[in-house]
Amino acid sequence: MTSRFQFPSLSTSLRAAALAALAVAGQAHAADAGTGSGSMLDGWTFYLGGAYIDVHAKSSPLSGTSTTFPDGSTHAARFRIDDASTVGFGLVYRFNKTWSGELALGLPAEHSIHGEDLLESFDQITLVKQAPPAAFLNYHFPEVAEGVSFFVGPGINYTRFLRARNTASGNAAAGGETKVKLDSSWGLAGHVGGTWQIDRNWSFVGTVAYAHVTSTQTSTTQTNLGNGPVTVTHTANINFRPVVYSLSLGYTF
Repeated sequence: MTSRFQFPSLSTSLRAAALAALAVAGQAHAADAGTGSGSMLDGWTFYLGGAYIDVHAKSSPLSGTSTTFPDGSTHAARFRIDDASTVGFGLVYRFNKTWSGELALGLPAEHSIHGEDLLESFDQITLVKQAPPAAFLNYHFPEVAEGVSFFVGPGINYTRFLRARNTASGNAAAGGETKVKLDSSWGLAGHVGGTWQIDRNWSFVGTVAYAHVTSTQTSTTQTNLGNGPVTVTHTANINFRPVVYSLSLGYTF
């Protein structure tokens, strides 16, 4: 199963977005320094909490020739990816009351991949872990109540698939011992959230984030067609479309 994200002029776009974000944040910080305004959460905040990854994945049919399906084809073999939970953490630097920069991280989450259509009878065929660090530039709205405010931020996501492995069912579906690889993905991201300041140092924060994550999964199988060993390769494009819900406790220092 293979997944690939196509993004025109990605390197140029990322540089432009990063420079624009730094320019906006720098101007806001300078303006705030001139007025002497501030926030209880000025400076660095580390947060730690739970994250639920709601995957709305859609895969293309497998591309390649199978020796295990009745018609010898994979044209109707697809995948379904399960949701996952993990521990999320990250760093926020609050430039002033309006702007902050954020690096969102988390422990690698493991997703189960199940077969659909011609692969449905094989159930769970692959397990894959992924780490999706993301960077955001956040705009903070004025408080709606004492200590309570909301924010919104665009960002950039990089998803790296750290480990993918076939199950026994997956090997049976492919016709032999199979190695699986998923391409890494760059994509745009965005999130909205709310913060509740408990006191000078402690706060709760909840977010809902979306990232554009696509990948190409490649499965390489060593099998035997009767006249000796042969290597068979299958690929599929997967659009993960994850929505991530998180709730964390932050400490400002």
